[in-house]
Amino acid sequence: MPRNYNFHHPIDASMHYNRAVICLDKAFNFPDGSYLFYASLELRICIERFLFEYLVIMNTDDEKIEQYMKEYRIKNLTNAILEAEPEFDKKLEYTNFYLTTIGADFQMQIPDLNKLNTYYGKLGNYLHNFKKPSENVQDQEWWNSFIQLVEETRAYLFEFFKVPRAFFKMNERGLALYQEYKDGKIPKEEIAKKIISDWK
Repeated sequence: MPRNYNFHHPIDASMHYNRAVICLDKAFNFPDGSYLFYASLELRICIERFLFEYLVIMNTDDEKIEQYMKEYRIKNLTNAILEAEPEFDKKLEYTNFYLTTIGADFQMQIPDLNKLNTYYGKLGNYLHNFKKPSENVQDQEWWNSFIQLVEETRAYLFEFFKVPRAFFKMNERGLALYQEYKDGKIPKEEIAKKIISDWK
């Protein structure tokens, strides 16, 4: 009799991150190295979903979202983010400046798109058939490097789940202040005064 499967978890980057953490706990508590491979897979899917969610947060138009839903290559998702917002990093940096200026008690984490691409690729290197076990699964140094990579990737991603992610659309006044911030022609203290004046 065929089984009816269902998925009882929200489909988002944090879910895949949490599943990776569960796999890591099992890898060390049993211990069972096979769970490291499951953790790697979950972290890779987490990175895929993480970048896709930024495209959604940035209010990318529906037609392009449909196109990106079929995309899994991290480099292409990264390029899509930069196509949607060429000044992605700088605008998040300005957002943090704005949040500090108005007295917010949190900051937005700015993802290093190149670092995410590197982690994704390195994790993928471990998810292949092992043709020479003596050079990998039978080598403790290989396992140590694998564990270090998984833990490093997990730690980096954790920073993005401590506070909600957002990307703010600026009105005309906001864009003008951002331009002044980016140009660096006037002191940031002066820009902060303008922000406070507008905010009040």
